[in-house]
Amino acid sequence: MPEHQTYDYLIVGAGTAGCVLANRLSEDPNCRVLLCEAGPRDGSWILRMPAGLRSVFKPTSRFNWWFQTTPQAHLNGRRIQQPRGKTLGGSSSINGMTFLRGHPRDYDEWAELGCEGWTYAECLPYFKRLERCDHGDSAYRGRSGPVGVQRQQRLSELNRAFLAAGTEAGFAATEDPNGARQEGFCRFDMSVRDGLRSSAARSYLHPVADRPNLEVMTRGRVRRLIINDGRAKGIEVESHGERTHYFAEREVILSAGAFGSPHLLMLSGIGPADHLRQHAIEVVHDLPGVGENLQDHLEAHVQVETDRPVSLNAELRPHRMLWAGLQWFALKRGVAAVNQCHVGAFLSSDSADGRPNIQFHFFPVFFGSDWLPSASIHGYRLGAGPMRPTSRGTVRLSSADPSEAPLIDPNYLATPEDRRQMREGLALARETLTQPAFAAYHQRETSPGPEVRDDAEWDAFIRDHSASAYHPCGTCKMGPADDPLSVVTPDLRVKGVQGLRVIDASIMPRIVGSNINAPTFMIAERGADLLRQQA
Repeated sequence: MPEHQTYDYLIVGAGTAGCVLANRLSEDPNCRVLLCEAGPRDGSWILRMPAGLRSVFKPTSRFNWWFQTTPQAHLNGRRIQQPRGKTLGGSSSINGMTFLRGHPRDYDEWAELGCEGWTYAECLPYFKRLERCDHGDSAYRGRSGPVGVQRQQRLSELNRAFLAAGTEAGFAATEDPNGARQEGFCRFDMSVRDGLRSSAARSYLHPVADRPNLEVMTRGRVRRLIINDGRAKGIEVESHGERTHYFAEREVILSAGAFGSPHLLMLSGIGPADHLRQHAIEVVHDLPGVGENLQDHLEAHVQVETDRPVSLNAELRPHRMLWAGLQWFALKRGVAAVNQCHVGAFLSSDSADGRPNIQFHFFPVFFGSDWLPSASIHGYRLGAGPMRPTSRGTVRLSSADPSEAPLIDPNYLATPEDRRQMREGLALARETLTQPAFAAYHQRETSPGPEVRDDAEWDAFIRDHSASAYHPCGTCKMGPADDPLSVVTPDLRVKGVQGLRVIDASIMPRIVGSNINAPTFMIAERGADLLRQQA
């Protein structure tokens, strides 16, 4: 248990943003910081080994909240899995480690929506500050930050075929999608360094664990915020069956993510008044935007079986798995020392606003119908989906009990535009996998199968087989004071409540066109500066 009850800052959630904030705020030795995490510590080797991610993508993992959506109307009523990290580092400790920033125009668009100070030019210094990267143009890339970033230097046979297929199909290539040009076929960066996952905990928290002014509490679920006279004073934490109050002399910061932050606000009486009353929660502040604006990337896959033993499925044979484990434990090398997605693409199925609108993730592995790879079947798959969906969903209370998971409704594919872009993305994926570069490997398309051709057939396949890319955001959106659905101002203060900020992926007004872990690191770095400047 923490030694004190009063701190300068209370940070709720030790995920990507929370770890960054704990590090940066405790740089001031006179600033006392308490970081609260509901999950356990991250000491397991499974969380350090990049190939260990599949071990935490299961309902039984103690490191995963394993949320599910409500039945999705446009996905044949299916509930979609929403794994989120439940340990130090949060989802950066269990994700696929693909490390991408999005398009510069994404951030300029935030500023155009009234989020002053969030243009790409203003965000770029924070992207550079957070990463330690040896490649790319120094005008865009950081060399000495906490997060180790690299790309796979020696590409496998199938990964090389994918990049060649892009050229054959007439698409551009880009040397660095995190640099001057995003669009094109490319190698992806990964948050891995020296054979270890570069989680937020490993990058920001562990190096400063001995600071006397920083305390980290694990297995402590925050039940509610303590708010008096319109000001956030503290938090109520339940740990090992006991409830304790902790107080902030400066500010309380929510960094519980796109599901956790709006959930906790509503449990504390901050949110849509009618919804709070439905659960007999006293309304502290009627803030209609809390839990609105949920956005996520949806993907579906084109998959091909091959009779050649060139995929990662070969590594699943017992003796190969043993060898991979020995290599990693002894040398931090081999297939267990990197993630699975080394290449991909950003493409335009239309050029309406000058940004690519489709993202590819290429996996040199064959998955069965249960999403588990087999050592006996070889193949590869290409995931595709729209990067800026127009559908919007919600996070709502299921009850007033903090231990009950919220109701998560992404409202996937609610608009004709999203459905059109999904079809176009998958058609481009199929076109890529039928290029000459893949001719030597192509045995048969197993998903969706050659019988799927027209729009109605694609739509049916998408409804049955698409899944989340696990990029939820936007539920405490940032915006100007006159936006009725904004939750935080551009300096990340919760509207109408003093001493309270939200700093995590939930503040994104619009989802960025890529994976969102790198942008979340950036948001936290900028948020830390805002806190220190305004202290």
